[in-house]
Amino acid sequence: MDQRIINLFDEYTHAPLSRRDFLDRLHKLTGGAAMAAAALAVLEPGYAQAATVPEQTDDLVTEEVTWPGDAGVTMKGYLVHPKSKKKLGAVVVIHENRGLTPHIKDVTRRVAQAGYLALGVDALSVFGGRPPTRMKAAR
Repeated sequence: MDQRIINLFDEYTHAPLSRRDFLDRLHKLTGGAAMAAAALAVLEPGYAQAATVPEQTDDLVTEEVTWPGDAGVTMKGYLVHPKSKKKLGAVVVIHENRGLTPHIKDVTRRVAQAGYLALGVDALSVFGGRPPTRMKAAR
């Protein structure tokens, strides 16, 4: 893929570039709407399609958890562990800039499926948690 397209997508996801401006510039770079749509399909992550461990799995226990943080902030997280009662090692799963996305939850389930107590922490709790849309998360 043309590096200019990758750079444009990076600007869109990490800088203040509106979706409209992004699509206009992508259209110009690719030479047409069909090619822009094809490029966008490759660039945008498909979190739901990429899940490898289903949310409802018979051998795992999953739950949304909260705990008190600094300055009165309620921290949020996604706790997953095998149903077995044995002692487990623990892993904290840290997300990238978009918060506790479906992908990070899937990673947390994968860690638990490997035999650990896994906690996916929503470090954006201080801002009210993961934004409801990708657009708001990128800002």
